[in-house]
Amino acid sequence: MDKLKKRTRETYQARILVARIMFYVNFALWIIVGILYVAKMIQDQNGLSAALVGFFFLFSAMTLFIAARMLDQREKWSYITILVLTILNLLLTFTGYPDFTYILATLFDIIILTNLIPLKPFYDIEA
Repeated sequence: MDKLKKRTRETYQARILVARIMFYVNFALWIIVGILYVAKMIQDQNGLSAALVGFFFLFSAMTLFIAARMLDQREKWSYITILVLTILNLLLTFTGYPDFTYILATLFDIIILTNLIPLKPFYDIEA
């Protein structure tokens, strides 16, 4: 029985590690894509819109960074928040199809979700 709990705990930790790495990679991808889009908009003489687009790319990337940092908090609200942020980011990636970077971000979000969904028992602790 104790060995099963240890194996389950190790599985949960491995899933959390993979999800954290994917969050950070997705964060870096959003920063790079944001820089490229803003640079192209500035080159096209769209100053104000470039600032707004840059702000929204930065906001989206920061939510991924925050979600990666929240993975260690074993509370139900943090699990729900992380899932909601991931799903919202997944929905946001559908705005950029057929661009390769958006397809890559979608794949990262799907990998994150496949690692987060089985972690529900890990985060369901009584307060």
